[in-house]
Amino acid sequence: MNPILPLHYAAPDGEPRVWRQDPDTLYLYATNELVGCAGDEPVQHVWSTRDLITWEEHIPGFDAREAVDFEQVTSLPASDCIEKNGRFYYYFTAGGRQCVAFSDKPEGPFLHAVPIPGTEFPNCGDPAVFVDEDGSAYLYWGQFYLKGCRLKDNMCELEADTIRTMLLTEEEHGFHEGSSMRRRGDFYYLIYCDTDRGAATCLSYAVGRSPLGPFEKRGVIIDNAGCDLATWNNHGSIVCFHDQWYILYHKACFALEMGGRKACMEPIYFDERGDIREVQMTTQGVEGPIAASRRLEAYRACHFQWPERVYEMDREVACFYWKEPVTGWRRTARNAALRNSKDTGVRAAHYIENGIHREYLTRLTHGDCIFYRYLDFGDGAAEFICSAASHRTGCELEIHIDGADGPCIGRCEIGDTGGFGPWNWKTFRCEVRPVTGVHEVCLKVCSHRWDREWLCDLDWLQFA
Repeated sequence: MNPILPLHYAAPDGEPRVWRQDPDTLYLYATNELVGCAGDEPVQHVWSTRDLITWEEHIPGFDAREAVDFEQVTSLPASDCIEKNGRFYYYFTAGGRQCVAFSDKPEGPFLHAVPIPGTEFPNCGDPAVFVDEDGSAYLYWGQFYLKGCRLKDNMCELEADTIRTMLLTEEEHGFHEGSSMRRRGDFYYLIYCDTDRGAATCLSYAVGRSPLGPFEKRGVIIDNAGCDLATWNNHGSIVCFHDQWYILYHKACFALEMGGRKACMEPIYFDERGDIREVQMTTQGVEGPIAASRRLEAYRACHFQWPERVYEMDREVACFYWKEPVTGWRRTARNAALRNSKDTGVRAAHYIENGIHREYLTRLTHGDCIFYRYLDFGDGAAEFICSAASHRTGCELEIHIDGADGPCIGRCEIGDTGGFGPWNWKTFRCEVRPVTGVHEVCLKVCSHRWDREWLCDLDWLQFA
């Protein structure tokens, strides 16, 4: 299920890789972001899986404090890794340029880092690396416009005469940042963070016949708008594992720009032209529909809708989120407005109990809608059960299937439990109209008072 990693790991900007030496293992290289607070660390832990469900952590994949002696590195956003001739190369940004470290193993440790001359470039972050079938290697980097170049055989120098400076642009392709190159058949797919829907929430792709373009934008693969109040970017890439293609992306969780962006996966499909059909964020991820009788942690919601009033701020700030391009002051203004919006809008909360990391949904207000895709009711379910907490006001959870405006199958009253949060959980239940088969489930928070008051927190739910 999504998110795919243990709760105490926020792993955005993920690059999934399957190496030819071990086609039965998928490796994940992702930013090592701090859970629940802004910022990330100059360390990258590499993850691997053989079944897409159980993940093994490899420590330390790359530790800039041990591997870099030419620059102080404080963070490692959106790095990448590639294999060539049995050696593995880890690319990262430091000191306004691209750099590379080396290892004989895909999980590292990557050591002896060196800077790559000629990669000094405004907005130079988020390196991507690609090795073609003929063994030629390419490096990509940039923000707002993408630069690319062929690498020499040593993998740490550019072939300067191959540099291209406008492979993707914000004006033509909606390019924001976070590029990633893949090849499928005769086509080269550039995956990137796209601003064309207002904020940089889409992972889109452009297709070309050469690793250095030109590239034609084809469409959106996945859009993570609505996963959290602070949703503002999306990084990841595609990978083929056991003959099935997947998209690796991240979603925000804690109403923070940084500190809660968690790795998720969905299967994707190509048509006969080579186009990728856009997919939804789901709770089920790569596993398929979830048994409705299973106790499902509430934080695994894949999508939220908030009432319009949450964004009743300055018009430019309100419009920015859905309509305006991502530019500096609008994002800054919107974030400040959200911080002052009296905590309206559901989001996840993280805590540790007896050494175990846990999460739940908090600050549910009137009109909030919480989505789970998809639950399998099998031959039928007749009861809804949940664990929730509320203080004084209480509320009602309307249970809808197949959309927020789909059939309402039940209403569960959440009473006063004496307080919010983990130490005030109580179990509530209600009857539901019999439902069978696979459905999207939406929980709609309702109050008779129609205000922005914090109504309840939600720990888990299930059907019986």
